[in-house]
Amino acid sequence: MTDLEEAQRAKIERLYGEIEKWKTKYFEQIKTDEEWERYIKKSREEAEEQRKRDLNYVVLGITWIATLMYLLFFE
Repeated sequence: MTDLEEAQRAKIERLYGEIEKWKTKYFEQIKTDEEWERYIKKSREEAEEQRKRDLNYVVLGITWIATLMYLLFFE
């Protein structure tokens, strides 16, 4: 029985070693995925802010043109 127990113990230790390797490898991958998710989220937020700024510039431009036309044609 000791040979069988020793073989099982060695197999279990080998499996624990493989589990630790797997954890290390996939933890790094998960970390990388989380970094990409943060980067994508930040990029989307920046794009949304840029869109709002662009919209403000368009509205200000239209307002400026309308004011200029009013001053030129109605005064």
